Amino acid sequence: MDFSIPANLPIELQNRLNELIQDYKEENLTRKGYETKRLQILEQYGIRKTAYQYQSKNGRNSTIKSSSTLRMSPANGNNNNNKNKKDTIYLPGRNQSLYIKNTNISVATQNNNSLNDLSSAIYSPPINTRDSISDMQKSIYRVTTMSSNSSRRHKRKSSTFQLSLPFNSSSHTTSPSLSSSHSNSSHPVDSSCSSKKKIYDPMFPLLPRPIENENESMPNANTPNSNNKTNPVASFGSLPVILRGRFENNNDENAMISLNSKGKETFISWDKLYLRAEKVANELNNSKNKLYKMDKILLWYNKDEIIEFAVAILGCFIAGMVAVPISFETYSLGEIIEIIKLTNSKFILISNECYKQLDNLHSTQNNTKIKLIKNDFFQQINFLKTDDLGTYSKAKKSSPVYDIPNISYIEFTRTPLGRLSGVVMKHKTLITQFQILSKIIDSRAMLHWKKKNHIMRPYDKKPAHRTSSTYTLQNERFIVLNTLDPTRSTGLIFGILFNIFTGNLLISVDTKLIETPGGYESLISTYRADILLNDQLQLKQVAINYLENPELSIAKKKRKIDFSCIKACLTSCNTIDTEVTEMVVHKWLKNLGCLDATLCYSPMLTLLDFGGIFISTRDQLGNLQNFPIHNSKLQLQDQLFVNKEKLKSNIVESSITAMINSSSSFKDYSKFETFGFPIPGTMLCVVNPDDNTLVSDLNVGEIWVSSKNLTDEFYQMDKVNDFVFKAKLNYSKMYSFINDSSASLNNPDEINVMREKLDTILNVCPSNTSFLRTKLMGFIHNGKIYVLSLIEDMFLQNKLIRLPNWAHTSDLNKAKKNRTSSSKHESNSTIDTINMDSDSNKDIEREDENIKPMKREVQTHYLQQITETVVRTVNTIFEVAAFELNDNKEEHFLVVVVESSLAKLTPTYGDSSLLVTSSRQKDLFEKSMNDLTDQIYRILWIFHKIQPTCILVVPKDTLPRRYCSLELANSTIEKRFLNGELDSRFVKFQFDNIILDFIPHSGYFNESIFSERLSTLRRTCLEDIHKARIADFQMNSIWQTSGIDYRDTSLDPRNPLKKLTDFKTVLEVLEWRIINNGNEFAFSDGSNSSFATINSNENNIHKKVSWKAFDLIVASFLKKIVGSKVPLKNGDRVIIMCDNSVEYVAMVMACMYCNFVIIPLPIFDENNIEEEFEFLKTIIKSYKVKRMFIDAKTHNLLENNPTVNKYYKRFKPSIPKITIFSKVKQKTGVTIRIFKTILKDKYGYKSGSKSNTNPCIIWISREYSVTRNLHVSMTHHILMNNCKILKETLQLSTDAPIFSLCSHTTGPGFIHSCLLGIYVGSTTNLFSISNVMTDPKDFLFGLQNLNVKNLYLDMKTFRIILEKAYNLIRALPYTKDGKHHSSSSSSSKNISTAVLRSDFLRNVQNLMIPFINRPQTVLVENLLKRYNNVFVSPTQINYVYQHHFNSLISLRSYLNVPPVDLYLDTVSLREGIVKEVDPAITDESEYVRIQDSGIVPVCTDVSVVNPETLLQCYDGEFGEIWCCSEGNAFNYYICDEENNKLSKDPFITEQFKSKFKKDVDDGLTYLRTGDLGFIKNVSVPDSQGDLINLNLLFLLGAINETIEVLGLTHFVVDLEKTVRLAHPSIITCIVSKAGGLLVCLVKCKDTVQDKLANITALIVTQLLNGHGVVLDLCAFVATRGSMGYSLTDWPKNRDIVMENWLSQDIEIKEQYGINYGENISIYLLSESQRND
Repeated sequence: MDFSIPANLPIELQNRLNELIQDYKEENLTRKGYETKRLQILEQYGIRKTAYQYQSKNGRNSTIKSSSTLRMSPANGNNNNNKNKKDTIYLPGRNQSLYIKNTNISVATQNNNSLNDLSSAIYSPPINTRDSISDMQKSIYRVTTMSSNSSRRHKRKSSTFQLSLPFNSSSHTTSPSLSSSHSNSSHPVDSSCSSKKKIYDPMFPLLPRPIENENESMPNANTPNSNNKTNPVASFGSLPVILRGRFENNNDENAMISLNSKGKETFISWDKLYLRAEKVANELNNSKNKLYKMDKILLWYNKDEIIEFAVAILGCFIAGMVAVPISFETYSLGEIIEIIKLTNSKFILISNECYKQLDNLHSTQNNTKIKLIKNDFFQQINFLKTDDLGTYSKAKKSSPVYDIPNISYIEFTRTPLGRLSGVVMKHKTLITQFQILSKIIDSRAMLHWKKKNHIMRPYDKKPAHRTSSTYTLQNERFIVLNTLDPTRSTGLIFGILFNIFTGNLLISVDTKLIETPGGYESLISTYRADILLNDQLQLKQVAINYLENPELSIAKKKRKIDFSCIKACLTSCNTIDTEVTEMVVHKWLKNLGCLDATLCYSPMLTLLDFGGIFISTRDQLGNLQNFPIHNSKLQLQDQLFVNKEKLKSNIVESSITAMINSSSSFKDYSKFETFGFPIPGTMLCVVNPDDNTLVSDLNVGEIWVSSKNLTDEFYQMDKVNDFVFKAKLNYSKMYSFINDSSASLNNPDEINVMREKLDTILNVCPSNTSFLRTKLMGFIHNGKIYVLSLIEDMFLQNKLIRLPNWAHTSDLNKAKKNRTSSSKHESNSTIDTINMDSDSNKDIEREDENIKPMKREVQTHYLQQITETVVRTVNTIFEVAAFELNDNKEEHFLVVVVESSLAKLTPTYGDSSLLVTSSRQKDLFEKSMNDLTDQIYRILWIFHKIQPTCILVVPKDTLPRRYCSLELANSTIEKRFLNGELDSRFVKFQFDNIILDFIPHSGYFNESIFSERLSTLRRTCLEDIHKARIADFQMNSIWQTSGIDYRDTSLDPRNPLKKLTDFKTVLEVLEWRIINNGNEFAFSDGSNSSFATINSNENNIHKKVSWKAFDLIVASFLKKIVGSKVPLKNGDRVIIMCDNSVEYVAMVMACMYCNFVIIPLPIFDENNIEEEFEFLKTIIKSYKVKRMFIDAKTHNLLENNPTVNKYYKRFKPSIPKITIFSKVKQKTGVTIRIFKTILKDKYGYKSGSKSNTNPCIIWISREYSVTRNLHVSMTHHILMNNCKILKETLQLSTDAPIFSLCSHTTGPGFIHSCLLGIYVGSTTNLFSISNVMTDPKDFLFGLQNLNVKNLYLDMKTFRIILEKAYNLIRALPYTKDGKHHSSSSSSSKNISTAVLRSDFLRNVQNLMIPFINRPQTVLVENLLKRYNNVFVSPTQINYVYQHHFNSLISLRSYLNVPPVDLYLDTVSLREGIVKEVDPAITDESEYVRIQDSGIVPVCTDVSVVNPETLLQCYDGEFGEIWCCSEGNAFNYYICDEENNKLSKDPFITEQFKSKFKKDVDDGLTYLRTGDLGFIKNVSVPDSQGDLINLNLLFLLGAINETIEVLGLTHFVVDLEKTVRLAHPSIITCIVSKAGGLLVCLVKCKDTVQDKLANITALIVTQLLNGHGVVLDLCAFVATRGSMGYSLTDWPKNRDIVMENWLSQDIEIKEQYGINYGENISIYLLSESQRND
């Protein structure tokens, strides 16, 4: 969504835009409404769009970069706009900044050259420098072929309806057949369209018919209120006056009868009704209640409590107060509370039953009683039960004078977005509605009616008694049988209130009675009902029940069914289902004896969203002289057959022939039934809802009505009221259409006629006339109203053609190609294959051969027609919903949701009390669902030529219904779909044959982006760009290389004359430290010494160990090894498994002295202990391990932990001898020097062997599954190089201690623990992660009080430290300077040691966080926000690029600048191009944000290389990162877990000795990292404000974590991020390719078991929208069961997860197939190119 506000707008328009944005965010506006109104505001200042797409009056497309570069023009400056476009052409396509100053370029050429600005988009910092570069650019690099030209995927700013109107503001001279494609803002259309132009001819509004003799049926209406001059109701009478009259003259007659679900009657007479209402009014007017006129009174009644409700609402009328109906049957508790707050109501009239429901309300979570009435909120409200109030006898004595307010009641309906909107119903509106309906019913009286009287019975005189001689049939009253909800909407107006007005007998029936076959028929016949008031869908089900078993209905209760009594069947609906009409009239009413079935059946056009008023039904009132006659032959017909293809372009073309041959015209013509003429006193017109202009005659638009007697207000929604109830026609726009026509056509006479017509319309309908937007799409024919659907039920689709290979495309140009080719080979081929109407074919034949852009035609479809077709042809489908996806608007991806009886509810997953569906039943279910959806796909194509993206199947009666209706709430369904809340049992996609128009793909879809051909194209383009910008251009100047800072020597910080590089091993450095710095602190255990004293099973704690003391510890361990009864020899593999401690380092040194190959391993993970022992067994057998050295803590775990000990005993035969070095006693006088001779003789290497090639350490890291079996071998020489690189890069000194906490057994963690302190000569503090998690104070206070400058923490440990610090700091408040408030008067020194400061990390200048992939910048930022009381500067956190074979390739340490953000264009990235975009003007889904991984350390050279051509990449593209470094690993081993063997892979071996191609070889040998990235030179200011130039390395991801789809490269980390954001229930996921299919494994919460199909659709659409890829398979993994790895570690263990999935070791809850793989698309693309 575009929420930007152009700075150059006037303040008034800026304020209006702000209000509009606020309305949308508050859900007062739909997305379409927001975009339309925004466009209208910007048009006032001459702006068409504020983003990338600009649609001009002449139909040509342009693009602009941002609102700051908008070209301003006067509001009516169309000619100026066209003139400007001749000078500069803005091209649509992927790059929006391209300027081409050449007017002789065709549109097609422009589209093909849309990548010409590649260089300027990447390299030119100022935007205005791109002109010259683009002009000089000659070579074209084009990979992406996006037929839809929407690869940028901008959201359309214009309404969807605008695209398909045959006459709209953007294409007012376009022929109807091409209007859709012409108005599509994404695609240009050739100029040949102008050969068939049309002048704007607006429809003439239907002028209001007079309401004759308004008070004729209301004798003495003014008698009670003859002196009331100000009350608008006075001239019409009022319901209290009429009720009083009924009481006086019809007191003993029954007023209404209520039938409950069991058929029990409850009735009330007029006198009881009146006196009880007076009693309620008296209670309301009681001074104790402190209520006043117009106060809001809530009426809480169920729909079957009609009598109690009638008493309550009439009591409110009499008391002059405003009623507000509510109940749990219609509203939720939250909505009721919202209504109470909105109305500020303090009084509720309630029935006994509803009060019990409220009092017995239970929670859905734990089924506990809520006790809502005792809640503080409801205790402020007075409840009055009306059931037992009795009557008010004093009202009998005198006739009261009623002070009737303007408002009668407020009914809260729901908007399409589900929000409440209070419809203000006025007495005047109600009385007018009653009068009109009475006259309509009277006008339809037939001669054979036995009841000759008017439906409105007099209330001022007593009727003649049946025994009286004056009694005639004219005194008989009508019986109204109502099945609508009588407490709201149409059921309230034309049920209870209309009955009060007319004085007839109302019988209200519970809907359960008519659901029984024959129930409704029996009621009609029993009560001899004259008028039926019902809903269309109710009546449909009744008719279906009758037709399924007619004998049951006729023989109900052994009584003959007779419908001869029925005089009118008033059916409430918005659209007329012609099939229902056919069933009701000809198969139900007629068969059961209705004499005038065709005339009796009267659909009423009711506005449920506006209180239930009606605006049309069939009448015989006449006064039709002002209504147009379009076809005199159809003037008396209520049915109309309209051409389907024309209707898709919103053109109404009726056919008499189709009507005559109705049975054979179903495929080509749609049948519509009319509601009739507008009711008297109402003006009606059909309007384009996007620009408020009248549509042309016989065109579809929104129906607007204007009358002073209609609903005109929502309660306290002023902004919405102006939009809905005060809409006005846009005459200036309509006059501009005619003026534009006069400028382009040479037909002044016709234009003058149209101008005069518009003048006449303006005279009869002034510009200030307010209209009500009905939200109904329809048209007028012969003055009658035809409604197609609600606006929310309308959707657009691109016109599709079926190619000979059965693929579908929306490119209409292909129709001509296929027809031409087929005519050459098959003279008798049919045009039906292409499925285009003749007009479209003729237009395509006239197309210019030289201009062949993709041309689309957008067509309109209506849900009502889709529903009729599907429900009629598929007997298991009952309801259909359809809507477009919000994104990819140019593609119009359609989602269809159907209710089916086949989708039965299944048991909840994991509930042991329910039976689990067998696999056979599941297979049968899937087969039936596949057959069902395939059938729906075929039907929709055959009858409507549409192909939905997906079809979801849900159980019957589970989709939400509209307010007070059985119709589906399409907008609410769409909202639930987007929220993943539909209980969908199945989803079927259809991407295999229609995606090629919409999905981005490479022009070389069979090749990688690194292929020779594409690399050459890319390099040539980049060369030309740089040559244009640089005068003395040198090829090597744009190579991506870091350069090398080589340090051959490294000096000791204490003794600058001593070269540390002279030592061959760290052991030599250690001995030198012992001799020269023996008494200085060398090592210290960070843990508290109390651990060792309290528990003897814990490790020994060594505090402040000097170099001499450390010598003693190492010597003691050597003594133990040398004196072992089971001797070892040099080269033997040994395992050291212990915590991070001083003894651990000493044990490593001792083993190095013995020339053992050390395998450090962390202590067992108790959560996966079996897997841990299996892994240990594999290592022991593979490396033939001879000894295990463990500490006391590990020994305690093995022996005393029951679970661990169980497995230890099981695997003990495979484990070698174990030495517990914590129990070794340390004797004074023992030194390493004593054992030198013994070590040389017993463990030394033979003479002549190269000690620097012998491995000494094997690092095993299981953090990532891809490298868990790939073990790194290191020599003393490589370890010394790593120490030198770290020391020189970080400028380490002896005064800054080293803190070692994490990863002490591998990589940088091992170096920090065991080697770096010895090499540098600084103190090393060793902390155990388990101890820190238990008590972090020692570690945190150490960081706070010591001068620790460098700290290495992995991401997991960093999160733990922040959390622990956050909890400690939160215990005391702190000031802005980071100091805590303290009540004590202790010294600052004591405070610093006792209290953890918020800035405890202030001394740490370099906090290193390693990443082997793209840095997780968002995760780090979120952690800092979450633990916001820990003060960390962005310059302190430094990312380290760590590779499996080199622990330090690049780092940000001491750069003194915050991380550099780059925002990369996603489309360019897929093609191998690095193109930056401005995030301020680019949608978030269109860029990837990355941060740098710093610069390379010393003695390291990094180059970015094309992995296939082995050439260095140019600046502006990305490639594989190659590293030449002294710190690269020496060797590796591959551990075969199955066979327990070590091996090597030739491919991996080659990675260690890679070289450039011979012609560019620089002589260096590189390590291929397998990671993709690029190097970028940036100039950034440091902390002092000085600009510094840095060659920063940016990491994108590993090659094995990319996928190629149709020649484009995608990083799975981006795809997986999109999937995780698709629905909040998604825990984790993996996207991968398997067997040619793009697969997504998803882990969800168990609570969404029934919504997985819906979530699948969301995942697919989000991937399609954000990345342009179509998923092939989506599988949901069960949560129960363990697979040996954490759910949160899926991205790290993707290989294991995929392997388990392929081997079916993972339990799958549901699995959905979506597409058939990439090969199908490649085949279709190949064929398409071959045809071209």
